[in-house]
Amino acid sequence: MTGDENGGLRLAGTIAPLTSDSSYVRRARERDVDAILRVIGTYVEQHVLLPRTREEILEHIDTWWVSDLNGEVVGCAALRDFGGGLGELRSLSVVAEAHGRGLGESLVHAVVRDARRTGMTRLFAITANPGYFARHGFTELPMEGVPEVLHVDRVPWPRRSGAGHAMELAL
Repeated sequence: MTGDENGGLRLAGTIAPLTSDSSYVRRARERDVDAILRVIGTYVEQHVLLPRTREEILEHIDTWWVSDLNGEVVGCAALRDFGGGLGELRSLSVVAEAHGRGLGESLVHAVVRDARRTGMTRLFAITANPGYFARHGFTELPMEGVPEVLHVDRVPWPRRSGAGHAMELAL
């Protein structure tokens, strides 16, 4: 499958070969909130991800996806719908111990499918790792090119470590 056949989204080739481990991506449930907070917590402490509250996650639990490895939540991502065809892939994270298994890629694909299903036409990600999103077909654009509505809950970038990069995927 090329990027053109899938509306810009590309397989990054990070999905690992089958092992004895059991992993899959599924919709988050209310009982996953503590695990989601744990997964994103390390990245929040490093100022890589914005913090999320228990209440925020619970209120929007239907927008969250989790990756499960051997019965444990080890990754997550959420889709925020801003209306007008605009969405944001946010809080994408996988615990370090589960890196290299393709779980992040599976989460990206789940969020993209969800965005398409809901009729979004532009999906954004604000990241410190633009290369990761570029491998999935996202293109970088200047922060000034991001629709203002996406800045609604952002900590100003100068207060965060590293430079933020705006990435967009046309759906």
